[in-house]
Amino acid sequence: KQWYQRRVRGEDGQLSKLYLEMKIIADIGLVGLPNAGKSSLLRAISGAQPKIASYPFTTLRPHQGIIHYDGYYRVRMADIPGLIEGSSLGRGLGFSFLRHIERCKSLLYVVDMSNTDCGPIETIGILEKELEAYKPGMTENIVGIVANKIDLLHGPQKIIEMARAFPQYPVMPISALEQRNIVAVRNVLEPFKFLYAHQSEADMEMYD
Repeated sequence: KQWYQRRVRGEDGQLSKLYLEMKIIADIGLVGLPNAGKSSLLRAISGAQPKIASYPFTTLRPHQGIIHYDGYYRVRMADIPGLIEGSSLGRGLGFSFLRHIERCKSLLYVVDMSNTDCGPIETIGILEKELEAYKPGMTENIVGIVANKIDLLHGPQKIIEMARAFPQYPVMPISALEQRNIVAVRNVLEPFKFLYAHQSEADMEMYD
């Protein structure tokens, strides 16, 4: 038998560049000014190891941590780089940082209670302004205020004033550095936990 082979000239292929963007990165995002202690809180509550330093913009990309609860429940938390006044206009890599915030299901304000340049109530005002300027309605995702660095306060007056100014939010006074009252944050976030019921006990060990 004689075999014949026919060759057909192919057409030019196509080359495409695809940019994929993950829409949801965490259940809870930590929002605050630079040096508010967001990375310290993430480390204290989840065991994650983000970089911690005493200068602004230590965090330049989000870090994730997992908060574990009984029964294989957990909450994913993200430390978002610090916002500054004008972030919604692009100042200080603001667009990039705000996009990360948009990818979190719910948000926690983290406030440095020892900041003498910008008081707690003023700080919340700046954060709310920047979030709403970037995307109206984003502040509706706020579920609480973490009043950090209480170890540097002389009395509870600032905490009381902030709780009165924002009665719609639970206020959690903590010291992330000393890991004081971290349980208060865990309790507030517990309703956001979800169960990996389809995974076996052996599979869950990989998250420990």
